[in-house]
Formats: sequence, structure tokens, C-alpha cells
Amino acid sequence: MEVRLFFQDDIPAKYGHQAGAMNFLRPLVRSFHTSPMQCGSVFMKRQKKMDPEVAKARETRRRKKLEREIRQMQKHSKKPKPVDEMAVDIKSAKNIHERIREPYVVPEQVADERAVVLKEYAKTRNHLMRADDKWIRERLESQRKALEKLKALSPALYEAAVKPDDSLLHLVIDGPALTPPIEKYESPDGDYIDTTRTWT
Repeated sequence: MEVRLFFQDDIPAKYGHQAGAMNFLRPLVRSFHTSPMQCGSVFMKRQKKMDPEVAKARETRRRKKLEREIRQMQKHSKKPKPVDEMAVDIKSAKNIHERIREPYVVPEQVADERAVVLKEYAKTRNHLMRADDKWIRERLESQRKALEKLKALSPALYEAAVKPDDSLLHLVIDGPALTPPIEKYESPDGDYIDTTRTWT
């Protein structure tokens, strides 16, 4: 689709009677302009004039405070937080040589006896596990055969037999909704003291 704009100067003279009707095609040109900038606002507080010496003193104090905090952080940054469980008290540190035990070396004969006992124990547990597994499989197979025969004889009895029994796991506990108050109980008065250690 082609769009063409006609202006009054482009219209031939023979279409002069139609020139007035085509004035609406003349493009409207409007210049852009800006309004004066408003630097003030009713919501902003007017800044109070401050003495340059006072402002400089405040800035100096603030800078010194920040430098002091930075020095404190650098001083304690490499120091690990102490762990009470890993710290040794002074009383135990004095006789630490009495608390050291020599490593026990198991004799070869005792090690062989322990290995034989361990093998025998593993063998007996393996036989017991196999016997239990065989017993469970036989009982499950007997149960399956009995249910098949029962289903062939009476479907109603079969449905009743395979129906889960909710009474086996049914548990109802009724207790007091609120704990009754203790008669003549005097609550102890005390202060809560936070003993949490802090490291700065």
C-alpha cells in the first residue's frame, strides 16, 4: 500500500476548486518548548546554613570514628573465635603428660582368634537370616494358596478375608484439653541474665 501526501503547492491549477477541500492534508507543525525548571519543592526542608569550621570538625570526627572502627575490625579479623570444647584448662594442661596413652598393639595370636570368632559369628547370622527368609516365604505361599481355595469356594468370604482390619491399628487417646493448675503454687521470681559471650 502506497501513501502519498499532497500539499496545496503540489496541486495543479485545474484542481483549484478542490484545493480548499484538501487543506486537511497539510501537516501540522508545532514547535517543541520547555517550561522553566522548578528547583524548589514544598516537601523539601530548607537546608540550614552551617559554619564551615563546624562542618569541618564534624567531618573530622566522623572520619576518625570510621578509621578507629576499621582498625578494630582489622585487629580482630585474623583472630579466630574461641571454642570452649577445644580449649584445654590450666589444671589439665599441667599434667597432660599423665593423660597420654601408648598405642596398644594387638598380638598376632589374639588378632587371629578375633578373626576366627568374627567369621563364625557372620556364618551363624547368615544361617539365621536364611532360615527366617525361608520361613516367611513358606508362610506367604501357604496364605496365597488358602486364599485361592477360599475364593473358589465363597467369594464373599474371600472379600471379607482380604479386607483390612482397622481395629488392629485403631488408637484413640482422650486427655485433658488444658493442664489443670497446681494448687498453692508459688512461681519463683528471678531475673533473666543473658550469658551469651560476644566477641568484638
